[in-house]
Amino acid sequence: MLPKSEVMHTVFLVGNTGAPLDTTAGAKLRLLREQLLASGKASNLVFIGNTFYPRLLPPPNNSARASAEQALKAQLATLKGYKGQVHIIPGDHQLKKEKNTASRRARYQEQFIRDYLQNEAVFMPENSCPGPSQIEINDNILLLLLDTKWFMPRSPQIDEDAGCAANSAAAVLAEVDDALKSNAQKQIIVATHVAQDIKPYRYRVMQKAYTQIYRQHPGLIHVEDNSPALAYAWQDSINYIRTGWRSLYRNIRQKPAPLFTASEPGFSKIIFYENGEAWLEFWTTTLAAQPAAKMAYRRLLMKKTTLAQLNAKIKPSRAIDYTDSTVTVNASSVYQVNAFKRWLLGENYRAEWATPVTLPVFDVGKMKGGLKVVQRGGGFQTRSLRLVDSEGKEFVMRSVEKYPIEAIPRALRRTVAADIVKDQISASHPYAPLVLPSLAQAAGVYHTNPQYFFIPDDPRLGSFRTGLANTIGLFEERPDDDESKSPHFGNSKKVYGTDKVLEKIYEDNDDQVDQQAVVRARLFDFFIGDWDRHEDQWRWASFENENGKGKTYQPIPRDRDMTFFVNQGVIPKIASRKWIMPKIQGFDEAIRDVTTFNFNARYFDRTFLTALSLNDWLKSATELQQSLTDDVIEDALKKLPEPIYQIRGAALTATLKARRAHLVRDAAKYYKFLARAVDVVGSDKRELFRVTRLDDENTQVEVFKISKKNEVEQSIYNRIFKISETREVRLYGLGGDDTFEVTGTVKRGMRIRIIGGEGADIITDSSRVKKGSCKTIIYDTATGNQLQLASESKNETSDRNEAVNEYDRKAFRYNYLGPLASIEYNKDDGFYLGGGFLATQQGFRKDPFASSHRFVANYALATHSFLFRYGGYFTQALGIFDVGLNLDVKTRNFADNFFGLSNESVYNREVGIDFYRYRSERYTFNVLLGRRWGKYQRLLFGPTYQFVQVQEPVNRYLEQFSAEELSPNDPFASKSYAGLQMSYELDSRDNKTLPSRGVYFLTEASGYLGTNNYSTNYSRINSQLSFFQTVYLPFKVVLAGRVGGGTTLGDFEFFQANTLDGLYNVRGFRRSRYSGRSSFYNNLEARIQLFNFQTYLFPGAAGVMVFHDSGRVWNSNEQSNKWHRGYGGGFWFAPVNLIVITAGYMVSDENRLPLISAGFLF
Repeated sequence: MLPKSEVMHTVFLVGNTGAPLDTTAGAKLRLLREQLLASGKASNLVFIGNTFYPRLLPPPNNSARASAEQALKAQLATLKGYKGQVHIIPGDHQLKKEKNTASRRARYQEQFIRDYLQNEAVFMPENSCPGPSQIEINDNILLLLLDTKWFMPRSPQIDEDAGCAANSAAAVLAEVDDALKSNAQKQIIVATHVAQDIKPYRYRVMQKAYTQIYRQHPGLIHVEDNSPALAYAWQDSINYIRTGWRSLYRNIRQKPAPLFTASEPGFSKIIFYENGEAWLEFWTTTLAAQPAAKMAYRRLLMKKTTLAQLNAKIKPSRAIDYTDSTVTVNASSVYQVNAFKRWLLGENYRAEWATPVTLPVFDVGKMKGGLKVVQRGGGFQTRSLRLVDSEGKEFVMRSVEKYPIEAIPRALRRTVAADIVKDQISASHPYAPLVLPSLAQAAGVYHTNPQYFFIPDDPRLGSFRTGLANTIGLFEERPDDDESKSPHFGNSKKVYGTDKVLEKIYEDNDDQVDQQAVVRARLFDFFIGDWDRHEDQWRWASFENENGKGKTYQPIPRDRDMTFFVNQGVIPKIASRKWIMPKIQGFDEAIRDVTTFNFNARYFDRTFLTALSLNDWLKSATELQQSLTDDVIEDALKKLPEPIYQIRGAALTATLKARRAHLVRDAAKYYKFLARAVDVVGSDKRELFRVTRLDDENTQVEVFKISKKNEVEQSIYNRIFKISETREVRLYGLGGDDTFEVTGTVKRGMRIRIIGGEGADIITDSSRVKKGSCKTIIYDTATGNQLQLASESKNETSDRNEAVNEYDRKAFRYNYLGPLASIEYNKDDGFYLGGGFLATQQGFRKDPFASSHRFVANYALATHSFLFRYGGYFTQALGIFDVGLNLDVKTRNFADNFFGLSNESVYNREVGIDFYRYRSERYTFNVLLGRRWGKYQRLLFGPTYQFVQVQEPVNRYLEQFSAEELSPNDPFASKSYAGLQMSYELDSRDNKTLPSRGVYFLTEASGYLGTNNYSTNYSRINSQLSFFQTVYLPFKVVLAGRVGGGTTLGDFEFFQANTLDGLYNVRGFRRSRYSGRSSFYNNLEARIQLFNFQTYLFPGAAGVMVFHDSGRVWNSNEQSNKWHRGYGGGFWFAPVNLIVITAGYMVSDENRLPLISAGFLF
């Protein structure tokens, strides 16, 4: 029976509405509209998943735009007149990769929906993050919105610049757990979009993980969209609702089994009553010509005491007043460690963290006229509260103490790894934000005005005080929306996030970014040592342009956690090397390498600093030097609490003055780094790009707006590039019918790439560069554009290449030069030492690099063997073909084993392994042309050369064989071969070093002709197939398997045989243990990840592994059915997730062998 109480609130939950031409969609939406209009303002509507069609919306000037808009409007009209709040959880088709036409069109669709509904926050979680997004409906109801698509196979990696509070499944779980515990007294709905391609086992793992959290919160309502029908289930006091009608989704058996299902189109709604009851209703409609609506199911879900009921029972207490109250407390005591740890991990700011300071007590009832907590936030590093005043202005209270330990599984929180993760917080200065307002004000950079408070155990904070009570908090404004009363934010009437600004400037060329303000803010980052300036660390003040068209955006920095971040101690110093993690160079008197210091801002700077010259940078740096006087710096540092200033205030002052002196130098160096290749990006409106080759040094690039009347209007970009600074300029038209003109005759000139983009473009090149090949390269579709090209032009237009017009704002990668070093151990070589270098160069649309050079030298201590290896690879070096160069040199004393050509050869361990060794000198060189097909396939072919010289043995097993048994000719003569080599590779592994899923297939074939009297012709074919699949039990377990083998054709030498080798295919045996004409092997391995971690220094993972190998060889005239088997296990560790170190123990029927190596076997 329904309660007699009044309705407090209604929440509508809607799954896939269907395509607009789907007959079910119209009936469902009409029924929904009737209910929405009746519900009034006290309601919320949640669309879960892939809700509106068309999925992709063409740009505004596209001929298909009008019809696409009409289709969307027909669906959105359902919401016309609805007074409640609307939320859309982005579906699978709304993944944001930010680089191709489809992703931009998905953003157009989102923006159209925002504009139509006049709701900028309609898509949640924001920025396409996984969530959870917390919506405080009222004092009694909490709505959590989650999107699980990021955790499915092959989903894009969550962008660190998006500012997502959680970026892994474990992180999301922790956030959900925290939200539920903080709101335990409320009625909670968790609405989750489940990815379309989720595997059944992965769905069950995810469901189990959430269920374990839910059990602590009886009555909780979990809603998801992964079901073909409306359904309700109940288990362990938890309510499960499925929104149904996911015709695009395959059915996964649901647990628990439903108590109700309905196959008709419809939706669910939850009605909350003033007496604390929550009721579920399913409404459906038929598919008949005249559809009829009905309430198909109704049920009481829970009853909880409301806040009003609770307050009625509480007797009034004395008003809380913290006026003039202070507390003396330290920021943290956990960073006090012994001398060894200080040497290993750094002195850092341990003293500042441990020193007590006197702070005012935070009074939430009086601060800013009284504040209300609206949301808990933070993530793994920081706990925070979002507060709002009576006028709607938002503030943030963040914990000064950091909590990275929560990113580590509970079972490992008392380990050394957890210790190191936590200890790195001491490298950040707990009170640095207090110094910044004075410095930023003098520098002309927008800023917040942080204040430090002691957060009391205040009942007015309710459940939000958990984890924050009796700690130090940093309180500051949250730049958002209307800041017209905030001069430190430019009195901007509207503040935007970076994602929104990008949408604005790409949609309309009237919207521009103030790049002078950006460079000033970025140079200020250099000055204060803030290296963590990714895109979510910025907000943007907007100002109307004088002509009344468009806006200009100026940056507002936020989240200054890394200010004054130091790098001390042995481990951090090593980690900060250029070839590991150079961005954490530390707050020293000079920036060691300004280019890598700005790693986190690599995309930001290449987007918002494209129009400035070297003089602009130097002028801004000089102005900063002049404005940041000694007095300004000294006064700013004295804003630190007195006990904190006394520790090293003078030292920080001296460091700032020294960094100020280097600003001009750093500005020049970083400018030249950015200037090497520059993207000049248009918009979806029409533009004229005019390039003039002025002389041998200077090239002018101008961009003009083209009006709807086809008239050239104001200039929106003008920069003169110097060939001594810039190698190439890339012009991106994006959408619209753009015009590109290139003129001028010079002896030498920079490369100009024109990427026309969508629309009917006009591209004219009449320029001439006398020296060098074509310097103007055109990318666009081959049809639909007008091209007037000359001899200087290179036409790369194509109708087959879907990515020809792609603009990837995040395509930049650093060139790399770093050392290679390894210390391995195996029973044959003893300790195996390796050293060398890896160098990669990047290029335009050269994935994963333009060129790579890898040189390694290895030395085996036990056998005194040297190996030198070089591999060079050049992407698209000859048109569509890649070029690979490979050289292997095994010096004269290189040792290998030979036990005979047999599958049952005998190894007499009593005589020692030296008896079975032989020494040789070998050289192999090849030049291969490569061609890629799609994302995963590659074919290589080309000439190859070999030279081999085997030394005559003395008192070795090899002497027991006749020359005829070992070789068609003299086995110890010098032999050389020339031939052709071909290889085919299919590689779909998600990670080459630490794969968790995918397939790897390689087959190699080669044919050799003997080129001297002692060498004979022969051929080889070898193949291997590996697979990787991940399951959760509940640890992450990667199941890896491999099969492989090969055969040698013709009369072959004994050293050309196929082998079973304990280091390469069947563990537990000696090197080259069995030799034959043909071979086959199989490897099965389980790699169990015990934990992963994230630190300021590097991320990583660690675990254990177990394996079983088997294999055999075949020889002519030998009858053998024996298979050789090895098994064992060990540990693995993957720092930075870029390299893997393994240590294991291998067992076979003839050996028990230890092994330490770099990387997995396969």
